[in-house]
Amino acid sequence: MKKAVFLLIAGLTLSIMSSPVFSQGSSTDKDFKFTIKTNPLAALGGPFWVVIVPITGEYKVLFEAAVSEKSSIQVGAGYLGPSVLLNLDELTSDEGDVSGIKTSGFRAQGMYKYFLSRDLSAPEGFYVGPHISYASAELKNKEDAANKIKASKLNINGIFGYQMITSGGFTLDIFTGMGFVKRDWDIAGEDWDQEIFKNKASINIPFGFSFGYAF
Repeated sequence: MKKAVFLLIAGLTLSIMSSPVFSQGSSTDKDFKFTIKTNPLAALGGPFWVVIVPITGEYKVLFEAAVSEKSSIQVGAGYLGPSVLLNLDELTSDEGDVSGIKTSGFRAQGMYKYFLSRDLSAPEGFYVGPHISYASAELKNKEDAANKIKASKLNINGIFGYQMITSGGFTLDIFTGMGFVKRDWDIAGEDWDQEIFKNKASINIPFGFSFGYAF
C-alpha cells in the first residue's frame, strides 16, 4: 500500500514538472515572498543509512521567507519512519521469532540563502549560504523495548543552489555543496550487529531538490 502511494506521488510530481506551467519562464513580474516545499523521494531513504541500505524514510516540509531583496531564511521539519524502499518492520515481522521493528524520529533544519542573480530578487535565482540539520531516530524491537538503537546525525554545510519560480508560483529548488557530517549510534541489546553501527565523522557533499509553491 505504501509503495502504491509513493508511486502515485512520484507520478504526480513528474506530471507537474512536465506541465506547461513550468515553461512559463521567470516570475520577475510577481512579488513572491514565501515558499513551501517538500520532496516525496525522501520517503525512499534518509537521513540514516547503513552503507547503501536505508533504514529510515523522511516525510518533510520546508518553509522559506524572504527577509530582504537578496536573502531568505528557510526552516524545515520532518518525521522519520520506515523507508518505503526497505521497510524493516515488514521484513522482520515475517520471521517467526521477531514481531517487528518500530522506527520513529525527527529531523530539523535551517538555511540562510544569499541570492546572487542581479535581475532576480529573493527567493528566486542562484544562491549560496550555510545549512545545518539535526536528525534523531530510534529503531526498537516491538517485543522488547529495551532492545533498540538510537541514532543521531548532525550536518553542517556550505550550499550553492538555484531556485526557480514560475509565474504560476510552482517552485523547484536544486542544491549541492560541501560540509561536515557526524553520525552517532547508541546500541542496546544483542540483536544488532555492533560492527555495522559505528560512530563516524566525515566530509559531506550534499545534493538534493525540493518542489512546491511560492506565494
